[in-house]
Amino acid sequence: CCILVQIDEPLVHLPNGWIRGRRDVTIKNAPFYAFENIPYAAPPVGDLRFKPPQPPQNWDEVLDATHLNKICFQLTREGPESEDCLYLNVFTPQISGDGLPVMFYVHGGGFYDGTARNLGPDRFIDNGVIYVAANYRLGPF
Repeated sequence: CCILVQIDEPLVHLPNGWIRGRRDVTIKNAPFYAFENIPYAAPPVGDLRFKPPQPPQNWDEVLDATHLNKICFQLTREGPESEDCLYLNVFTPQISGDGLPVMFYVHGGGFYDGTARNLGPDRFIDNGVIYVAANYRLGPF
């Protein structure tokens, strides 16, 4: 994996292409890098609606990973919803992340509600932990 870092807009190369994140700070003023809205599967729409997740396609342009995507359809409304919702968010205190522990958060909700946004990154970043959260299909999907 090749990495190029800029001060406010870090660029990271993933197997599928480049992503641009953003720099932020926790409530305790600890700096971190946020990469949101990273596809981990192809959009489960059309012929893929009720199929197992497929790998995401590569992208040629730099992917804007500076904002949250829509959440998966659910019974409770927690924000804009879409079937195209298989994205993850990565928050890290440093770009390389070498030797840091990783917390992978899977929200609860009994497969009828919940989102990667349920828990923020601050408590993990403040303790030197990389925090990853993912949306997954809910309900009949």
